[in-house]
Amino acid sequence: MTTQEMTLEQVLEKGEERFPHIAGLYQWSTNYEAGNTPFTLFIDLIGYTQEQFGEALYNLDKPQLGYLELDYLGDALKEYADKGESAYDFVVRILEAEGRE
Repeated sequence: MTTQEMTLEQVLEKGEERFPHIAGLYQWSTNYEAGNTPFTLFIDLIGYTQEQFGEALYNLDKPQLGYLELDYLGDALKEYADKGESAYDFVVRILEAEGRE
């Protein structure tokens, strides 16, 4: 099965071994309404939204980040810093799978 055929759940399960914090941040962010989620801020910070849309998407005027969300975000950023391009590719696979659902 290719990445393009995988469901969001399958992408997350496969990626959890290598990127548990990014997957965890994404899953925690599903507790929010679409838009101003911790995962949206994460993809802004790693440059994904700037590259894809030419602008940041997270509304800093109305942050919704508590201690837990900041902890998830920090761990995901450390994972991205450690694994760079492969972590970015995992984010792309998550968002592509999400878009197919």
